[in-house]
Amino acid sequence: MRYIRVTLLSIVITCISYPVFAQSDVIKPGEERFTFGLGAVFNSFGTSMRVDNPTLGRGSNVNLKDDLGADQDASSFWTSAEWRFAPRHRIGFDYSQFKMTGTRTISREIVIGDERFPAGATVSSELKLQIIPIAYSYSLIKTEKDELAATLGVHWSRLSFKAQGSATLGTSSGTFDTSNDTSAKGNLPLPLIGLRYDHHFSQRWSAGLQGGFFKLNFGEDALKVEGDILSARTYVEYRFSKHYGFGLAIEAFQIDVDATQGSWQGGVDYRYWGPQLYLKARF
Repeated sequence: MRYIRVTLLSIVITCISYPVFAQSDVIKPGEERFTFGLGAVFNSFGTSMRVDNPTLGRGSNVNLKDDLGADQDASSFWTSAEWRFAPRHRIGFDYSQFKMTGTRTISREIVIGDERFPAGATVSSELKLQIIPIAYSYSLIKTEKDELAATLGVHWSRLSFKAQGSATLGTSSGTFDTSNDTSAKGNLPLPLIGLRYDHHFSQRWSAGLQGGFFKLNFGEDALKVEGDILSARTYVEYRFSKHYGFGLAIEAFQIDVDATQGSWQGGVDYRYWGPQLYLKARF
């Protein structure tokens, strides 16, 4: 993808420029007011879903890789912003998006939303996923070397799924071709609480980890969500100038919910993990 190449090129050019900026004083960790990040994400997904329908009832549990041939590896860009509006208080968000596509001749009947895809049909599918975590952090411990914070936020997942299928069916009257398609969209703003810890080896080197979890069951009828969500991330960063640094992180995430939200009625179970390579600007 073009934006992945641009992001990696920016990181390489910035790192090559290191001697030019190296004489600048580095902002002490924990004293920055605004932080911005831009990087590339390389994730491996495992995704299962179910789309129900009032007429056809409960849909089939579908694994996007095994049933529909979707590639489980996806790359994208990652961006973030954080505002430390008081020494112990921060609020920030991340954003990334992914698209997974696949085509496969299915070996069993699959019901997705308002359509039945018979065994032997060739089904093409596309899942677009936008991931937007928004979190507030309060530092329980804040020293020159260590910062431990409690976090409270919303992990916002925006999903858009569509499937198109075609098949040649035989009957007593002969054979005929059939085709159908279906789609579903949903917004899943799910709460997430956790902890984050940062350790600063020096003004230039830092490492840390964070994790979050929530189990939920709320709403009814037109808006109902139940399930659980789990996230974890670890990172290491090096600051090569007063305002800029680069980092490497590994992130893992899992969401397993049954939801009735908008045009999405059914279940979603997606998990991913993978590395992030990014630039970080601090002011």
